[in-house]
Amino acid sequence: MTDRLLDTDLPAASPAEAAAIRNGWTVTTLILGALLLTSLAGVLAALFSGQGGGGQIRLLLEAALCWNVYRGRGWARALLVLLLLGTGALLLSAGNPFSTVLGAAPLLGAAALCFVPQVNAYFRYASKM
Repeated sequence: MTDRLLDTDLPAASPAEAAAIRNGWTVTTLILGALLLTSLAGVLAALFSGQGGGGQIRLLLEAALCWNVYRGRGWARALLVLLLLGTGALLLSAGNPFSTVLGAAPLLGAAALCFVPQVNAYFRYASKM
């Protein structure tokens, strides 16, 4: 799918629509990559601190969810938006300035997945693949 998105022969009505799909793909990929990298960092931090635990299972579930979002599945997109909103709300409610700054990132990601026109164009395209 990535190769098709980066080619110039997108099945779009116009070059502007093809550019919107590419831009939406970029935004979506950055959001999903940031989510997976932070989860991986959490798993590695827990392993190196000796806590172990179920972080690996969470990482696998998030990876499966991200894959379905990347493939344009609407249910996965809605679930990810709800998870990002919940995470952002929990971080904002912690009450310290550091968690407030961290809480803004998931909220911005959720807003981008819902309201950015280029992301919507990408999801329309990806859902047809």
